[in-house]
Amino acid sequence: MANSNTVAGGVAIICITLTVGVVIMSICLVAFSLKKLASDEVGIQYDTIQKELDDEVFSEGLHMGPPGYEFIIFPNVYTTLEYDRLRCLNRDGVPVWIDVSFQFKAVLNKMKTIIMDFKDFDGYKGVLRHSGASVIHEACSRFNTSQFQAERGNFQTLLSTILKERFTGLHTDVTDLQVNNIERPSEYEAAIRSKERAREDIQVARNEYPRLITEAKTTRREAESEATIILNKAESQARILQNKAKTEATAILTQYEREAEAYESIISASGLQFTPEGFISYLSTRVIGSSKNPVHIGLQSPAKTKYN
Repeated sequence: MANSNTVAGGVAIICITLTVGVVIMSICLVAFSLKKLASDEVGIQYDTIQKELDDEVFSEGLHMGPPGYEFIIFPNVYTTLEYDRLRCLNRDGVPVWIDVSFQFKAVLNKMKTIIMDFKDFDGYKGVLRHSGASVIHEACSRFNTSQFQAERGNFQTLLSTILKERFTGLHTDVTDLQVNNIERPSEYEAAIRSKERAREDIQVARNEYPRLITEAKTTRREAESEATIILNKAESQARILQNKAKTEATAILTQYEREAEAYESIISASGLQFTPEGFISYLSTRVIGSSKNPVHIGLQSPAKTKYN
């Protein structure tokens, strides 16, 4: 009877142990079969034992799957992809450094295809980064150096168009593309600044041209007026001097005529003949006689008497 009780007790213990084991195993299986996705995540179940990829895309929440499975997770929101100082060559062969950013998101109904092509989100994002850089190089090669300054909006539009076309083939939506900065070579920037300064100087000169022309014309009119005044003054002084000279000449001629008449009267009264040489000698005598200062005259030596 004791042995029967012992056997029954052993069987009960074994049953209890098996039951507890089953429960624990069930709990473990349930625990390994439950995975959680956050509100900004989507995923596809991958059976790590059977190596099978499910077709259904799961969103946020707690999900059950085959034991030991895992989610291949992708963001359920737009992710920003940035390029800082990406170097490319424009149509002129001049290097340009560009800062570009845009947001992308995988097309949910193509997630299995994306995973089959790129394995996971990191591989997918790496391909997108290289593809985006290729698009930037292509768009950059269609603009010359000056167009990057004058047609920056057109460059951004073209870049957005090519990027969306390229990423459509990668089952990706693109939005909010921004060209944040376009940096050209420092030598070119210096040349552009010099050209702009020259253009500004030319514009300033053009604006100053009418004023300078007016000033020049005013200065010319002032000079012409001053020259006219000086000329009129000189002509007036010349007329005065001319009239004065004429008056003095007339007075001298009149004086000489009177002297000649007086000399002729004296000669006639003396019964002598009037000659020009005699009149000049007479005038010389009068000049010497009326002079207030000593007069020194040089005469030739008298003729020598020659004796045979």
